[in-house]
Amino acid sequence: MFVGQAFAAVDVDGVSFEDGDTVAGQKLVLNGASSSQILSSKATVVGLYMAQKANTPEAAFAVKGAKRIRLVALKEISAKDLATVLLDRIKQNATRDEVENNILQLAAMGAAFNSRPKLVKGDVVTLDWNPGPKTTEIRINGDLATQPIQGDAFYPVVMKVWIGPKVRTNLRNNLLGVPN
Repeated sequence: MFVGQAFAAVDVDGVSFEDGDTVAGQKLVLNGASSSQILSSKATVVGLYMAQKANTPEAAFAVKGAKRIRLVALKEISAKDLATVLLDRIKQNATRDEVENNILQLAAMGAAFNSRPKLVKGDVVTLDWNPGPKTTEIRINGDLATQPIQGDAFYPVVMKVWIGPKVRTNLRNNLLGVPN
């Protein structure tokens, strides 16, 4: 191997995911990437970055340190549809207590996506967990979409949108690096 040689990025439906990223000064590795559907059509690709790789949802939730979910729009998506789908998936995959204990955080997340009428093809949404202040930051194309959302119990609930128990198996497995 040559010194300084870069590892190839992962490509999903024409979108490149680098093998690593940085959140809150912490280097993260790409755990996995996959396409994802919204309203029964392929609408986004998503990548999961963490401090170390994990191949089960439980292990991913337990990984300490910063985390990033990077979502890229493959087509135009209305903000209302995106917010509705995210909330529906959280309700399907989180416990009732998790939802009730994160009502304010869920409202803030919905407001972040409703800050614009739509995402267009190529728009990038990052949902970052910053363990220092225990906040979730949502950015759209690099711009903060809402104030950081407080609460250390919120980010695992967000992760369940893509790796929860009722998520399509191929999506969850791809993000967890498990063969389908």
